[in-house]
Amino acid sequence: MHDASPRGARTQVEDRYEAHDDVESLRSELTQLRTALTRRPVIDMAKGAIMALTRCDDDTAFKQLSQVSQTHNVKLFDLASALLADLRGESSGSVDTQQLVQRTWTRR
Repeated sequence: MHDASPRGARTQVEDRYEAHDDVESLRSELTQLRTALTRRPVIDMAKGAIMALTRCDDDTAFKQLSQVSQTHNVKLFDLASALLADLRGESSGSVDTQQLVQRTWTRR
């Protein structure tokens, strides 16, 4: 006997909404991963610069970068970008971020 009750139809609709939510969740995750892949090299280069400037190891450089980022409520990527720009003699980011980089690492 075939059951054509509204319950069966409602379940199919719920399944479609759930599948749509799964697809949206995967798209969001993919966007986040792509962003991380483009930002990670900048953060790694900034860590290397800190290691050269302060003669510290990788972990210490990352801790310094993270601590300054959190203390001053500046995104890690923005801080890393500003540090690298400062070392290249360029302007990058806000004036506050540039001054923060100069006070923390480059002392210009």
